[in-house]
Amino acid sequence: MFFVNRILPIFFAAFFFVGCVVNPELPPREDFSPPPSMRSLPNPLVAAYLHIGNRKILAENLNLDGIDILNVAFTVINNNHIGLLHQTDAENFMQVRKIKKRYQNMRVLVSVGGYGTAEDFSVMAHNPEHRAVFVDDAVRFVRYFGFDGIDVDWEFPGMTKNERQADKVNFTALLSELRVALNEASNKDGRKYMLTIASGAFDAYLRYIEPEKVVSLVDYFFVMTYDFVGQWNAHTGHHTNIFASNPKPQNVYSIDRIVNNYILSKIPREKLVIGTAFYGRKWIDVDNSNNGLYQKGKGEGSISYKKIMDLLKSDLNYRRFWDGKAHAPYIYNNLNKTFITYDDKQSVKVKVDYVLANNLGGIMFWEYFSDNNGELFDAIRGRMELGRGDEVMLPLPRCMQKRR
Repeated sequence: MFFVNRILPIFFAAFFFVGCVVNPELPPREDFSPPPSMRSLPNPLVAAYLHIGNRKILAENLNLDGIDILNVAFTVINNNHIGLLHQTDAENFMQVRKIKKRYQNMRVLVSVGGYGTAEDFSVMAHNPEHRAVFVDDAVRFVRYFGFDGIDVDWEFPGMTKNERQADKVNFTALLSELRVALNEASNKDGRKYMLTIASGAFDAYLRYIEPEKVVSLVDYFFVMTYDFVGQWNAHTGHHTNIFASNPKPQNVYSIDRIVNNYILSKIPREKLVIGTAFYGRKWIDVDNSNNGLYQKGKGEGSISYKKIMDLLKSDLNYRRFWDGKAHAPYIYNNLNKTFITYDDKQSVKVKVDYVLANNLGGIMFWEYFSDNNGELFDAIRGRMELGRGDEVMLPLPRCMQKRR
């Protein structure tokens, strides 16, 4: 009925999943085998953001088995060129070729931009000559360090302080020119250079871009389905939930709501990669009604999954709760009135199930170094292996089954 069009079909003639029979596709032709650098990625895929910051990374110290796309973040825009943020960046980017040698089926992209760089994108993209300089430099940068493409993190077109109305068409123009240049480089170099975007998970985002034009230019939309709530909200809630469980769901964001918005905007399912968060959002001074969920509080920012696990293992009265409607965990401490919304091993597995059940392009996470000894990554990787046919998965709720 859904999703298993990626499984090696020679082992099973029929496979029962959620009470439905899956009809595998015929084995691929064996008379032509394109070089690995030009082959399509596995679908659904697992993508990861590696936020290097001021760290020094070594290929041999990274556990990347099971990752299809690695986004190395971040570079910035500097005088219409790709600029480096830290003194160690160039040395770290030199590790890309070593990473690719160790993980030959993985694509490694450079992420340009990130939070707080919208104005830089807006200024550069507004001038065709400046765009041309950036595009040329981006291709040069990719080739020099051995990347497989570019991940554009413009957060977000048309939503800068100045609200430049032309951002909508300039965003399309930038992606179009990058696509042309990367295609030309692909033809010359005999390898596929990818173009992806980190896209918004809120209703207005799709009105600030031209989805019907952007869709043909990018390989994937990495939809940042987290930060639905945070310290900017006066009430607690889930920040990366699959469904809404609030009594007023029309006012609550969820992954399912965002995915359906993209589908209604004619974005193919196979290009949608939903996000999971390896961090939580924290509030204090939260009333103990409903164990702190949907209560007034004072937001305190983010907290890594590592630190969340330390709190749960401590004797400080932190308790985990599970919202069965939202398919999301949360923590509440009724002594110090602290509330934390986050992803854990259970919720990321359900997210993988949602991806598989709805034929989406995959799942991605932000970010690698916030994990606790690889717990969340292992949960994602293991669940994806189930979905690729190694074992029978547990039944999904009816609401998670494929729609439209």
